[in-house]
Amino acid sequence: MGVLKFRLPSNELAGRLAAQRRVYTTGLDRTPGRLGLDFRNGLMTCSSDSSESGRLFASWPIPGFGSPVVGTATLGERSTPYVLALELARGKLNDVRNQAADWTQMGLRTDSTLDDLLRKARRAFVQAALASDDPVASFQAAQESLEASSRAGALLTEAYTSQVLQNRLAVAGRLSTNLGCVLTGDPAKIAGSASWSSTFNSIQAAVPWRDVAPTEGKHRWELIDAQLAWGKKNRLNVEIGPLIEFRAGAFPDWIWLWDGDVDTIGGFVADYVRQVVGRYRGKVPVWHIANRPAGHEVLGLGEEDQIRITARALQVARQADPAAQLCLGVDRPWMEWMSNSRFQLGPLHLSDYLIRSDVGISCIALEIAPGYSNPGSDARDLFEFSRLLDLYSLLNVPLNITLVAPSSAADDPNADANVKVEEWQWPAPPTEASQADWAARWTALAIAKPFVRAVNWLQPSDGVPHLYPNGGLHRPDGAPKAAVARLRSLRDDMLA
Repeated sequence: MGVLKFRLPSNELAGRLAAQRRVYTTGLDRTPGRLGLDFRNGLMTCSSDSSESGRLFASWPIPGFGSPVVGTATLGERSTPYVLALELARGKLNDVRNQAADWTQMGLRTDSTLDDLLRKARRAFVQAALASDDPVASFQAAQESLEASSRAGALLTEAYTSQVLQNRLAVAGRLSTNLGCVLTGDPAKIAGSASWSSTFNSIQAAVPWRDVAPTEGKHRWELIDAQLAWGKKNRLNVEIGPLIEFRAGAFPDWIWLWDGDVDTIGGFVADYVRQVVGRYRGKVPVWHIANRPAGHEVLGLGEEDQIRITARALQVARQADPAAQLCLGVDRPWMEWMSNSRFQLGPLHLSDYLIRSDVGISCIALEIAPGYSNPGSDARDLFEFSRLLDLYSLLNVPLNITLVAPSSAADDPNADANVKVEEWQWPAPPTEASQADWAARWTALAIAKPFVRAVNWLQPSDGVPHLYPNGGLHRPDGAPKAAVARLRSLRDDMLA
């Protein structure tokens, strides 16, 4: 891509882009590369080592949609600057029109409302392109096109979800997709847990390594035992993990004595995985072995170190329980973080590499946490979520989807203090009602995809320690939020 220049609107948006630097580019392999940004004299200059054409993505305000990430069409290097708002409008319109054509060819039925929105988007885009001598008018028309395209994308995706679910239910009667939550504590002691068995048909028992082995060489199995017993008592499908999570807060304190010692840390990981899987062999069908590998700086481990440790953990688990399915978890699956990281592989290509390495991976788990600071992702709309799932389906293994979204931007004393709700990314300050609507729409779309085997809500309660602020389905006192009823309705209507 070399050097691309973009003319920015002469308003506060240009200042916000410069301050937040939420911009990245992708090439043909869809992986963001390292990008240099320079803002001056109303221009944004993007510099990269690659000279191939590519797409630029930026968090951009769209009325009714907050500030989701939007991409341009494919651009090549040229001497004159592009107009950023115009190119983003072109890219969004192209994406929605192409997806509409693909789904219509496959039999999707749409109504005149979609056609009206696409016509409005095209008309506004043409107005923006022709108003090159009037930057204000061009920007306003580009924004109108972006809004119409985004509404068309939402309508198109909802029509797809509805019709695919209808067709699948007509054939199968009930779907076998798991709908569950990720447990980090004893469910019998968490306020509100009595309703979980009527909301979900599965659970993922996730006890951090630091809680199982607070002291080197000594293990406390009581919490995992309690989670398994609770799941069995309530006739829920049970999975375990992630056993290893490449996040500072998930590792036991004592392992930091070996910070940077790859071989020793790898040995501890392998020994722990062997003991856990051996202890519960045959009791669970699916093991989540590792989560967030090769994406975060932790324990002095480089990208290759983390990949080697993950591959070894998967091999050990397969040896300990050859009949079980093994799952690899990745976060920030849109990969925008790679534009300023020294890591080069990214979750999509990491997953592909490990699957091809034949270390035993049976499924990939994607953590979707939009609108949060790291390790969350920048916000996207439902249309882009569908495109993401289709992209990862090319790995040819089933997907597990882990979802979380905030019900408030207020302080959350039980959340990780380093993680924040980025309120500006959302259409309005998050509420329990907006969380419920988001949860229902994104969960329904994931269930509609036949290659998705499970959908889990990451945090069932705000009353226990958790990573993402206000992301629970229950308040600290155990009272259910509005999302609980919406998810229960999905289970009752569609799932076995």
